[in-house]
Amino acid sequence: MKKLLIILLLSLFSSLLLADGHMQANSFAVTLKVPQEDAARVEALLQSHHQFMHDDHSLSGENRLNSYSIVKGFEVVDMTDPSKGLTGNVFYFLSEHYQTPTGLQMHGENSQGWDNLQEFQETMYKYQIAFAFPGEVIAKMNR
Repeated sequence: MKKLLIILLLSLFSSLLLADGHMQANSFAVTLKVPQEDAARVEALLQSHHQFMHDDHSLSGENRLNSYSIVKGFEVVDMTDPSKGLTGNVFYFLSEHYQTPTGLQMHGENSQGWDNLQEFQETMYKYQIAFAFPGEVIAKMNR
């Protein structure tokens, strides 16, 4: 079932690439909302993903990975009043941006060989509260 979903997503993505440039998707972002008691397991999985990205993705060339980040933050009860404390949930924001749409497509293909892919997908389905896929970078700052 998971492989079928991946194939469908890649098919959708491929069709968007060929849609006369209406959506030149070259990125995605996901936000996870994780209960504190599951945070260590999810964070270890995200670190494994980071290692996979480091080992398997090029930072040069036409289809390079331009940026990759995982941001962690704690959910507050009321952002206007820090004295109210935290909810007990942890947010994780994962973002990837490739030079070209082909780079993003190659990422999807390369991930098929990652040992933790199934657990990663299950975690995404369980905790995601927002998912921008396919996405397009509309503003960025680089050094």
